[in-house]
Amino acid sequence: MSARPRVGAAARVAAAVLLIVAAGMLAGCSQVAALAPVGGNHETEVRYAAIDVLTTSGVAVLTAPVCATAGGAVTCSGTTVSGETVTVVSPADDPVVLTVTVGEKQLYSGSIMDVLDAAARSTS
Repeated sequence: MSARPRVGAAARVAAAVLLIVAAGMLAGCSQVAALAPVGGNHETEVRYAAIDVLTTSGVAVLTAPVCATAGGAVTCSGTTVSGETVTVVSPADDPVVLTVTVGEKQLYSGSIMDVLDAAARSTS
């Protein structure tokens, strides 16, 4: 018969705390990974703001704007359900500004952050 060392209550508590801390750290990592896309870059901010402008204006979107960056300017293009072209521009010389046009009608021209802030406030 071999003798098993007895594990004291303090050791069991320490092991439980370590396990809880490790689980919390792993959960925190997955939460950070899930939040990473929200931060995004300038192109992402322009796209999100454009989608917010379209939805708050009641535009039925068939194809959400797809964006590209060239020389610091961001341009996006999409289509409405009725076939109109959605055009989004954030110029290189004023990257905090966004212009959203559907067909010939300009829906918005102004601050990207104002759009994003208003959208965030409306959902909280």
